[in-house]
Amino acid sequence: MDRMNGQDKLEALFAEYRAAFPDPEPSAGFTPGLWRRIEARRSANLKVFRVLAQVCVGATLALTVLMGLVLIPRFEQAPVASTSYADALAAEHPNTYVDIFAGEIK
Repeated sequence: MDRMNGQDKLEALFAEYRAAFPDPEPSAGFTPGLWRRIEARRSANLKVFRVLAQVCVGATLALTVLMGLVLIPRFEQAPVASTSYADALAAEHPNTYVDIFAGEIK
């Protein structure tokens, strides 16, 4: 008897659940509508990242244009050294062995 009473309660619970959440009506637009809702939710979550990426790309573009218009011409007008790095090192640190073999140092 106790088992029948529990089963009746369970059936009543299932009936109440079915009444609260009815099955959707099957139609040809069910699956496309479901995918539209899924894509809408997915795109809403990614919109924040898309906007952030667009802001970063715009800032990078503005910085690149600024560097191209302002900084590069300044560097091109800077004085250029008349000697190479190797010549400057040779002048500061003469190689005594080469000078000895050349006969300049005795």
